[in-house]
Amino acid sequence: MGKAKKATAEILAEVEAQAASEVAAKAAESAGAKAIATALKTIGKFVVKKTVGEDGKIFGSVTAAEVADAVEQQTGKALDKKAIDVPEISEVGVYDVTVKLHPEVVGEFKVDVQKA
Repeated sequence: MGKAKKATAEILAEVEAQAASEVAAKAAESAGAKAIATALKTIGKFVVKKTVGEDGKIFGSVTAAEVADAVEQQTGKALDKKAIDVPEISEVGVYDVTVKLHPEVVGEFKVDVQKA
């Protein structure tokens, strides 16, 4: 453990500067997440192709990893698959998906599940 230091003007200024840089870093992180959320909303829809049976139902399910791959292929931005909330998808169609980009920012977009 370090030793305590006297609260001189230099040390107080250093602490204030460090706190200000942390606030700026958090603001930049939040702004970046908001920019990604805006891009996802602007693009609006991402396509995931699945094998479909004769009854129109897909084989398996659409996973968060598949959604993350579709987004990355179309935007170049990698999303954390653990942060993506995919509804239960059992047939082709368009579904609403959300992704938590930051503690204060949630992105929304649609996934268009099509026959492969």
